[in-house]
Amino acid sequence: MELYIVRHGETMWNRQHRLQGLTDIPLNDAGLAGARIASEALKHIHFDHVFSSPLSRARKTAEIICRNYTDLRPVLCEDLKEISFGIGEGLDLSGETITSESEKVTLAHIKDWFQDPERISPLPGGESVTDIKSRLNHFLKTDIYPNEDIYKKVLITAHGGIVRGFECIINDLSDYDFWHGPIVPNCGALVVSLKNGKLRITKVLDLINM
Repeated sequence: MELYIVRHGETMWNRQHRLQGLTDIPLNDAGLAGARIASEALKHIHFDHVFSSPLSRARKTAEIICRNYTDLRPVLCEDLKEISFGIGEGLDLSGETITSESEKVTLAHIKDWFQDPERISPLPGGESVTDIKSRLNHFLKTDIYPNEDIYKKVLITAHGGIVRGFECIINDLSDYDFWHGPIVPNCGALVVSLKNGKLRITKVLDLINM
């Protein structure tokens, strides 16, 4: 089996460097255009199955890619939702628009957590790295491993944190290392092979600039 794990197209909060998490922000015009370019880049691949986060930015990306096929519709999967950042969602990570002391404290906390999610607790209402790995492992055990000999090509549309989560699981990285690596760009993708129950990353793609 070969998995194409694709990050959604751009949203306005991506452009503004705001934490999105579970906040359901739609694709902006650039994101819609990027998804169409990604669809064109993937049109030579016939996917057997498509899974998507139910959040609209990932779902719409999947729907646009699925226009290449008459027989495919994305199956929405709660396990593929973005990481919850709790009270930090909507926060400007650049700090440029932050004025209140409470926002400054929240920004400092989330930056500390990005540096050491193994030691620092997530923001109130947010998920830990352990939480994310747990639900992604649940997805793999429920929807991927049992179908290794059934599906040849699978598309998964999700989010930056989720793509990074898959990368950490596949490469057996520690919780500390979760954010210490590149996040694929909007409409970037991991190509992952699954053989005899073993996952391996074979390519990292930027579908907009191929």
